[in-house]
Amino acid sequence: MRSLKSASISEQELPISFKDAVGRKFSFPFRLCRTWQGMQALINQSFLHTEGLYEQVKNHYYDLISPHGEIILPTVWQIVIQP
Repeated sequence: MRSLKSASISEQELPISFKDAVGRKFSFPFRLCRTWQGMQALINQSFLHTEGLYEQVKNHYYDLISPHGEIILPTVWQIVIQP
């Protein structure tokens, strides 16, 4: 029988799949991107050396799209994001 603590720790390490506007695919640990601020930091890092796009990303000129094609707003990110 698994304890709740061990189940939640393993869930925190499960990946979030992220595909950027250029077509690159990333896997981010859930614990790092469960908040909007955490996800923004990871997106900024992934575009740091992408010429022409980093400034747009840094200025938050992007939308995050769910697997179903829906825009995920920052205010509901923590509610809808899951590994």
